[in-house]
Amino acid sequence: MTKKPNSLVRWIMLAMVLGIAVGYACNALAPDAAAARSIARYFNIVTDVFLRMIKMVVAPLVFATLVAGVASMGDAKAVGRVGGKALGWFICASLISLALGLLFVNLLQPGVALGLPLPDAHAATSLKTSSLNLGDFVTQLVPTSFAQAMSTNAILQILVFSLFFGFAIAALPREATTSTVRF
Repeated sequence: MTKKPNSLVRWIMLAMVLGIAVGYACNALAPDAAAARSIARYFNIVTDVFLRMIKMVVAPLVFATLVAGVASMGDAKAVGRVGGKALGWFICASLISLALGLLFVNLLQPGVALGLPLPDAHAATSLKTSSLNLGDFVTQLVPTSFAQAMSTNAILQILVFSLFFGFAIAALPREATTSTVRF
């Protein structure tokens, strides 16, 4: 029995309406702001666990997808062509997103009516402002350990390792790597 594609949309819409109703009920029934905050903390547990589960899947998914893709292509030129096209799409999408963001922030001017005071120009921000040079950037691309990159969810390091691993598998005879690529 196959599900209709619209049933998932219905479940999502139902969950959104239910979430709005529960949020309104919690806000309306809470006697004061402190009680509303304590109720919200319980909902934060659910959202934090959900986001952690998504983050938990991202690194292995990136690794498996890239290794299988590069190993199945086999040819470095084909990988370069696909990588170039992907990079081009990424740059174009980034530029369009930035342009839309600049357009809407200038049209809508969010936060203008808030009247918040600007901080002093010499105020301490406790931000790391050390400059990143090219040597540090290139060094950070290569993980010291694949396990560490996976555990810290360092996606760029996982990407670099996956590409090297995929090229290494692609260089081996196809008969020796079929089970590894399938895994």
